[in-house]
Amino acid sequence: MSSTRLPGKVLADIAGHPMLWHVVNRAAKTRGIDEVVVATSIAEVDRSVAEFCSKFSVQCFRGHELDVLDRYFKCAESVHAECVVRVTADCPLLDPAVIEEVLNTLLTGEFDYVSNTITPTFPDGLDAEAFRFSSLRRAWSEARLPSEREHVTPYLWKNPQVFKLRNVTAPEDWSSLRWTVDEQVDLDFVRAIYQAIGKTTFGLREVLDLLKKRPVLVGINANIKRNAGYETSLLAENEKPFRLSMDGPGQELYRHARKRIPGGTQLLSKRPEMFLPELWPSYYSRARGVQVWDLAGHRYVDMSYNAIGACILGAADPDVDAAVKNAIDLGTMSTLNAPEEVELADLFCSIHPWAEMVRFARSGGEAMCIAVRIARAHTNKDTIAFCGYHGWHDWYLSANLAQDHALDGHLLPGLNPVGVPRGLRGTALPFRYNHIEELKGIAQANRLAAVVMEPIRNDEPKAGFLEEVRQIADTANAVLIFDEITSGLRLNSGGAHLKYGVNPDVAVFAKGIGNGYPIAAIIGRGKVMSAAQDSFISSTLWTERVGVVAALATIKKHRANNVAEHLIRIGESVRQAWANAAESEGLEIEISGIRPLSHFHFKSEQSQAMHTLFTQLMLERGYLATKAFYATFAHTPEHVRDYERSLKEAFSAISEGVRTGALLNQLRGPIAHEGFKRLT
Repeated sequence: MSSTRLPGKVLADIAGHPMLWHVVNRAAKTRGIDEVVVATSIAEVDRSVAEFCSKFSVQCFRGHELDVLDRYFKCAESVHAECVVRVTADCPLLDPAVIEEVLNTLLTGEFDYVSNTITPTFPDGLDAEAFRFSSLRRAWSEARLPSEREHVTPYLWKNPQVFKLRNVTAPEDWSSLRWTVDEQVDLDFVRAIYQAIGKTTFGLREVLDLLKKRPVLVGINANIKRNAGYETSLLAENEKPFRLSMDGPGQELYRHARKRIPGGTQLLSKRPEMFLPELWPSYYSRARGVQVWDLAGHRYVDMSYNAIGACILGAADPDVDAAVKNAIDLGTMSTLNAPEEVELADLFCSIHPWAEMVRFARSGGEAMCIAVRIARAHTNKDTIAFCGYHGWHDWYLSANLAQDHALDGHLLPGLNPVGVPRGLRGTALPFRYNHIEELKGIAQANRLAAVVMEPIRNDEPKAGFLEEVRQIADTANAVLIFDEITSGLRLNSGGAHLKYGVNPDVAVFAKGIGNGYPIAAIIGRGKVMSAAQDSFISSTLWTERVGVVAALATIKKHRANNVAEHLIRIGESVRQAWANAAESEGLEIEISGIRPLSHFHFKSEQSQAMHTLFTQLMLERGYLATKAFYATFAHTPEHVRDYERSLKEAFSAISEGVRTGALLNQLRGPIAHEGFKRLT
């Protein structure tokens, strides 16, 4: 269901039935087949496949999302298969006679693996593979490369010295014909075939005869080239297991980037020095769900920041991307306004009944700047009391004009407010979370325009803390602004403040609400938000369509699937994995943060070196991992179980390094930066 080129294709309608219905029924007509089983993943997006199977009484096995070889093996094992025939769900023109020829070749010969794809001669879309369960078991046991796990059969046909192989060929070379479904035009072609033939049961010869009579049909998808697949893609024959290298394409590009881009990256949180200096892969070629591929083609599972919290559903979510692609087709910008922004404003106000008006921006930092501007315009006062991290703008960094360390503990240590006007000194005053006496002192000594804070940070609010904040803001006639950029959609389908029953005057959302697409929302009470009319707050690109459409799709899916509950559950299981591994290896760690956004910290004088080594060891095992974990809807319990196995190995190596005094000797590069440092 998560096809990037044609999302949901396996259940697309063809002649009144889902595509998968045609595939299952055609496979079932193959003589020699005892059972047909649909092997799909445990990912939430594939639940509809399982529901289809239930509706049509088709056996269904749900297994690992990424390790497809494991899924296939366990599926075959569950039905006690002696031999397995593999066909794919995007081939609704499968011919049972072709499948039967492949199967009979396996059964009547002394072969381990038979296919019609080693040297393709059949139309693309009539692919079939047959292999003995004993061969599948051996592949499952021995395959190590990511591509050999992500695909089912490469380990078999890449090792002819181990397995006896045979290729079945067609009477003629029809390999230039494209009958599979990867793109919309492929689906159009298949639908045209079914409509022209007028029935659901037909075979290879009938389609060939039709195409001779109506060659115009071939042109529907003739411009799409046959998928060369494994051999010519990221999954190349010369693929090697991942090894850390200072000379990889990502490291080379980053060295060049530091000459062209101040600081090397657009976002400090994505700077390689913050993870694994000189060894971090730095750049991605593609991403899907929780998988990320670097420029060298190595695939990782992201058990770290997941786009710094932006991809709350997982990267390239098919539903959100489909909505965005439709918006692009309709035009993303015009002299007129996109009507979807009114729909999104209504949606925010329905989720937050206290709010009456909404403004949109495209990033969290600018949205917070807008909120502060509105508060100052509404109150005609200047001073802001704040708690937490709220962006890079002058109003916030001005806190460090008064004292160098005002933002330590809120943002990063070592930030110099150079470039911020000295006249802003004393206009932004920090207080610590759960320290109500600090806010009281600020309110008594200053005329507050606003109290700005994250409703929840690393710890739960103390009893009465948020209520007292609300009361102080009311007494001071100040606007209470809740920054929900990080916490929004993590604990529910709105803001964290809804959980605690304390409503602000203004709330700001960004990051996860667009699942990676730029969108931010400033929502608030009408009397406060109306002050935006008294100031000048405007930007051309706040009117583009993509961000708004992405937010609508994200929030609707979030609500329909109770995503927050999933995030909390996955986050809790990762925290438990940290605790278990630390205890078993004798390491002291401190765990903090809300369940979906959790952090751990080694309690040691060597903590930063230990964290750096952890990232290094996990990267070698195929994970993007650091001392934080941001859960997404694409994470599954199986991801956590696999991660925990590697986690224990990494913690064991760290423990041994600390015990023997050889910790630093295990590092392949410098220790990661802990705070802001200028790159020279």
